[in-house]
Order: sequence, then structure tokens, then C-alpha cells
Amino acid sequence: MLRTNDRGHSELYYDGRHLKLEELKWMRIRNGYLYRTIPDHPEDVEFRVSYLRHNTNLQGFLGIWDSEGFTKPTCSHSPKHDLVWWSPDISRGDITKAEKRYLDDQHTDTEKPFLHKFTTSPAFLSSSRMGNFRFSMSIDKLLRSYQQQFCAGQKPNIRIFETVVYKQEVMYSIVIHGPRACKLFSKYPLLEDTQDAVCGFHENTIIWHPQAMSKTHRFRLSCNMKAIRIPVKAREEYMWDNIGVAFHVPHGKIFHFSKEILTKSLRLCEGAQPKLNTEEFVKCEFDAIRL
Repeated sequence: MLRTNDRGHSELYYDGRHLKLEELKWMRIRNGYLYRTIPDHPEDVEFRVSYLRHNTNLQGFLGIWDSEGFTKPTCSHSPKHDLVWWSPDISRGDITKAEKRYLDDQHTDTEKPFLHKFTTSPAFLSSSRMGNFRFSMSIDKLLRSYQQQFCAGQKPNIRIFETVVYKQEVMYSIVIHGPRACKLFSKYPLLEDTQDAVCGFHENTIIWHPQAMSKTHRFRLSCNMKAIRIPVKAREEYMWDNIGVAFHVPHGKIFHFSKEILTKSLRLCEGAQPKLNTEEFVKCEFDAIRL
């Protein structure tokens, strides 16, 4: 189905499903990037995401700081879309661990790390297209705070929300909501830990199996697990996939955190093109990414 998003752009979405790239191809979507054959690369890599990040611009940062928390800044056309969005905050250490699991599954070994050469899409970069301000928190902290504020002590529901197809990105979204919002989200299946799914959830960790980890592939993977450089003239642009995690925060409410917690979770990050809002990036010294 088609809709217009908050930025005024059309997007294709599928409710209550996480459709893999091969399944999307069967939908005969008019998107040239989707049908390009990705060069040989590590497939079925498993990332265990334990941190999420919320990127924003200066105006968004000031709003979060003044209100001591997160809320959707504009009124939604539906209570179902009163959502505060976060994305995986994947560190260098997470990539190293994912590479080790991959090699163990392949029953092989290699002297040189290679996975970082294949994880170059915006989902894995330390830069941000949303703005220079990043709040990064553990999923455990986020869920405990959400449970206290919106669930009256009960565990929040975590559900498969949508597959959204953009020009060059496929986003698999997850929605987290409290008991009072069950009627709004009852048609969406619960997110479980199933082995063949795009993503699952287990012990405050999102288990993610990305299918397209690079926007432009600069390397291909040889049979002996070596990254072979692709000549510049032979490189192409491809689809890449990502995860979006949405916390349902009813209109007029705030997902609250003290200024002390906000300060500890905040760092500056470099802006990336194409930026997703009209505000210019801030020029400053940027913090190191989480190790």
C-alpha cells in the first residue's frame, strides 16, 4: 500500500509483515535497485542488537532536553502513529562478534577481519542523516523505563509492525506498546525468536539477520573468506536494509528520562548525506563511536 510519510514523500508499506528481499521481488515492485544481484557477500550473518540510538537535529535535541524525554513533536492522523523511533546502535565490537558467529557457523577461520568491509550501509555507520545529536541507550534500560511509565508494571508488547520500501532502503519496523494500546495493535503479530525471520527478540536483545549490508559494495567474498576489492568502474548501488524500533507514546505524553540519564546517553555524531530534514548540520568535534 502507498502512503505519504511525515516528510511528504510517498512510501510503500506492508502491514504486520517482515517481507524478505526475495519476497518483495515477487511483489513486482517498480524499483531497479531491488532486482540488482548483490555480489558474493557474507549471508545469514546474525547481529545481536543490545543498544538503540535516537538521532535528531538541534531543534529536536532542544525539545528533548527541555521536556526531559521523547515524544512525537507533531500530532498524528491516527493514535497508532504516536511513535518515537529508534534504530540499532551497532558498535565495532558487535560487528566483530557477528563475524565470529558467522565463521563458527561456516566451520572456518580467517586471519584478517573482513565483515567490516561488507557493513557499510547507513545502518552500520556512525554518522547520521537525521542530525548531529545521538541518544544511545541499552534496550534493557529503554524497556524497563517504558514498562514503569506506560505499562503499570506489566511487560510491554513487542510486535512486528511493517515492512517499508523506500527508493534504496527497506526498513523492518518493530512496535513496542503498553497494555492500554492492545486494541490499536492487536492485528500485528508478536515478535518472537524464530530462526528464519528477519529479526526476533530474546532476553532484551534484537536478533537481526540483515540481507543487504552495503549500499555500494566495494568488495566481494571469495570462497576462502577473503574480501576481494571490486574495481571502481564495476561498482553499483544496491538496496540496503535496516530496522526501526518504535515506542508508542500517546499524544500529550512523554517518554521521560532525567537530565542526568540524557546527558550520559548523549553524544555528537557526524552528519551524512542525503540528510532527512532541512536543518543544516552542526560543525563541531565529533565523539568516538561506541566500541
